[in-house]
Amino acid sequence: MGIAHVFAVVLAGGRGERFWPLSTEACPKAFLRLVGRQSLLQATVDRARLLLPWTRILVAAGRAHAGLVRQQLPELPDANLLLEPFGRDTAAAIGFASLQLERLDPEAVMAVLPADHHVPDGDAFAASLRQAFAVLESGPAWVVTIGIRPTRPETGYGYLECGDPLPDLPGASRVRRFLEKPDLKAAEQLLRDGRHYWNSGIFLWRRTTIQGLLARFLPEIWAGLCRIREAWGIEDVLVREFAAFRKLSVDYGVLERMDGSVAMVRGDFAWDDLGSWDALARVLPARQDGNVIIGEVEPVDTSGSVIISTGQRVATVGLSDMIVVASQDGVLVCPKGRSQEVRQFAGETR
Repeated sequence: MGIAHVFAVVLAGGRGERFWPLSTEACPKAFLRLVGRQSLLQATVDRARLLLPWTRILVAAGRAHAGLVRQQLPELPDANLLLEPFGRDTAAAIGFASLQLERLDPEAVMAVLPADHHVPDGDAFAASLRQAFAVLESGPAWVVTIGIRPTRPETGYGYLECGDPLPDLPGASRVRRFLEKPDLKAAEQLLRDGRHYWNSGIFLWRRTTIQGLLARFLPEIWAGLCRIREAWGIEDVLVREFAAFRKLSVDYGVLERMDGSVAMVRGDFAWDDLGSWDALARVLPARQDGNVIIGEVEPVDTSGSVIISTGQRVATVGLSDMIVVASQDGVLVCPKGRSQEVRQFAGETR
């Protein structure tokens, strides 16, 4: 197989609610420049470009963000931009992308890459993907994921339980089960036992494999996708079927229900899915006072905090271990460790 039939499908349809007030309906997290000069979407595509040409990179995004994708990725072929009329999570998005891959290359292999990850070492990332391609080549029905060895008891990630090593495939093992996001006590145990890895959300499979799995485990969604396939290019059909899809992740709807044929490759690279504002304290350099500062900020007697301003002047006095984010769409102030809770009200405050 090599990589002759491999396509990257970059998922950029998430709303990024935990990054309010910077992430909004008009400009979600994937399009923000949170780390470095590139948006998260641009950085994700650049990593894929280490292995693949533009013709084999697809981006799935919401219809409302077509202009943002074209502005940030002008080299992306028009046929490789898949616009969803409604956000219905990853099962529908991946199934929709598989239909276009079927048209581009019936032998297509899909590498699913979420657009909101921070991976500073692109070469190490590409090496792990090559390992995953080798596993996929060893068995026609494999589903391959990349697991990240945990470095802390993280409660915001899902986990994989690693099983027996795969013969003649260094760094690859069977996946015994997928675990939902644990509480702190369980996460501490998962960190200690050495058998569990973070679920990166990066998946590889043949186009035929994922379509078969959708047909088996999510027949209603697959039936709708088949109607889209039969009426490809007819807008009314696309809108009607997407409106009827359940919001369901491919992890929950498909992978957690599989019995065997799921393999994991260890991701030997630094990785963070940037799930909340707390993540920036891990991936951005802190000043001598321990603060991560972006924008016009004056911290007085303030330490260990993440403080971001995208326009107005912000001053803090006497803060410790806080998150402060100010934009034209709102102001967030909360203790570190609770920034994930912003999701509860982000939709109401936009």
